[in-house]
Amino acid sequence: MKKVPYTLSESSLTIFWDGKPYTLRSDHPNFVLARQAIFDARYEDLGDLIDIKKSVENFIEGDIEVKDELVYYKGHRLHGVVVDKLLEMLRMGMRDSAPLVNFISRLQSNPSANSVNELYSFLSYKSLPTTPEGKVLGYKGVQSDYWSNTGNADTIVTEGQTNSRHQIYNGVGETIEIARRCVDDNSSHHCSYGLHIGSYDYADSWAGSNGKLLIVEFDPEDAVSVPTDCDFQKLRVCKYKVIADITDTRKEIDKPIYEANKPIYGSDSDEGDYDYNDSDDQDWDDEQNENVLAIRNYVENKHEVGESPTLKQIQSRMKGSELTCGEILDIVSDLGYYVAEDYGTPRSMWKVQQEF
Repeated sequence: MKKVPYTLSESSLTIFWDGKPYTLRSDHPNFVLARQAIFDARYEDLGDLIDIKKSVENFIEGDIEVKDELVYYKGHRLHGVVVDKLLEMLRMGMRDSAPLVNFISRLQSNPSANSVNELYSFLSYKSLPTTPEGKVLGYKGVQSDYWSNTGNADTIVTEGQTNSRHQIYNGVGETIEIARRCVDDNSSHHCSYGLHIGSYDYADSWAGSNGKLLIVEFDPEDAVSVPTDCDFQKLRVCKYKVIADITDTRKEIDKPIYEANKPIYGSDSDEGDYDYNDSDDQDWDDEQNENVLAIRNYVENKHEVGESPTLKQIQSRMKGSELTCGEILDIVSDLGYYVAEDYGTPRSMWKVQQEF
């Protein structure tokens, strides 16, 4: 019987097989089986249970070191979603680790620990691609003329073009940068100031039916906060570059408003425009249109007492809903209400008024 040197603990098992050490941590699919094989002295079974393809050999690339299936940056152990992803890809035999390793290295240059942890959450919910240099590609919705939907007079723009309304030009090839202190770093503030990047669905809802849908690139060190609303679909940064305009290739959905990654209303087989004031003529799905009806009732009740609610007030009223201020804006506009746009204030503070 061939005996195999090993070290065993509650969380890991290191086996010396053919003169090389292989570590199986408790999350390895064969950890329990390999441990039992050692208890039963079935050492001949360990070769198959080790599953060398799923074991991570120690390596060093730049400031990143993997040792005994632990990841270190300049000697300090790292944790989080992206670290787990690196180990998973190495187990699968990934040969080009540069994109993920470079991403981790760039992320360590971010001055905020909260920003680093929140970016992990953002990427774990929305799988955005990473470039070979370690930067991340995301999406952004802007107006048809490439100007941002809103502007803020208090924002200090250090790179990029602005107009009299303090909107920022997002033409392809443009690099946009603002002072980091001009980006809200409080993730509990949902609709707030800063440069926003999002998932495809989130950005598409901001582009609307007439706007532009863009691909933008940002450096992990420029990430500031991930608002907790919208199912972690958006991110506030202080700098990004516009890479491409993909408006012409966006998916064909009438009035692309989303909740939980599906249209709130409309379907692939529907044609023409919708008249929300003529509900008897529409075969709506009750679940899809619950938010639309709730918003209409809330706004009408406010108008009856002489008040014009803000988009933020409507969003706060919609408990349990993942609607963004941009989605609410589209809904109230389609319902026939007039939204008083004030580009000197956050869009969440715009008021929904009666028809004019």
